[in-house]
Amino acid sequence: RILPRVKFEDYLSVYFEIRPCSFFTLPAELPGGSEYGRIIDEKCAEDVALLLRTRDLYLRGRLILQLRNKIRKLFKELVLKSEVFKAHKDWAKALGLKMMVEEVRPSIYEVYIYRESKVGKRLKKLFSTRREIRKAIVQVKPLGLPPSLLVYPEELSTTYITELGELLGYPECCIKRYAEERSSGVYIEERASRQIKELKRAGDKPDIYAFFSSNFFPCTPKCPKASEIGRKLYEAISRLSPSAGKAFLKCLEENVSTVEKYPDLIAEYRRMVDARARGLISHM
Repeated sequence: RILPRVKFEDYLSVYFEIRPCSFFTLPAELPGGSEYGRIIDEKCAEDVALLLRTRDLYLRGRLILQLRNKIRKLFKELVLKSEVFKAHKDWAKALGLKMMVEEVRPSIYEVYIYRESKVGKRLKKLFSTRREIRKAIVQVKPLGLPPSLLVYPEELSTTYITELGELLGYPECCIKRYAEERSSGVYIEERASRQIKELKRAGDKPDIYAFFSSNFFPCTPKCPKASEIGRKLYEAISRLSPSAGKAFLKCLEENVSTVEKYPDLIAEYRRMVDARARGLISHM
């Protein structure tokens, strides 16, 4: 009920004290996660269709609020109360780890895994900062801001990115580059993909240990600091179980492959979102 990748990257990295904190996303990183999204879409299709037909701004505002609340309620019933997520809570407890669940959007939640209470306090403070940033962005509504930053405006804050990166145990060099590029409008996923392709064209290859988490972008594909974290985790997992160590190596290879293909994957995701939107509009 728990994906091997999530076990290795998120739970065991904290359990072995290699990272102070980790996170995974719901429902995407649950087995069959896309099915939860499909069910929620289906149950909200008529609400979305009504919203799209409504032109009165006041009524639209009311309908948006109602839709968000409905999605939030469905998410809690379908995902947070599911047997699959219960397995996560049970495993965290068995490992002596703490869990914090934070809403990103009504249909997307982040689950943070950590050991020490002081990390939990820092996370709560950071989430409060994120809510303040989002509230400010909604009020200002800046023109020309990319859609990804309208959804995650906190990534424009170097202070926020640095604090989160430190909590997640990322190398300082990688945090610094990520923060600088996000704030200056660099498409990080494209940069990371290009780095791997250029390395391969030069007859070299990335260090898979540098890609120790599917949520992480190293400053370079052979970053020694990032590689050190990945190697420590691999060695700890291998001591626990050689077969698990081999499975983790496969996850690392998949992480590299995913980063290399990121631009194509994002384009495919956008096509899927457009198709879902057309499906919702068909209910009008």
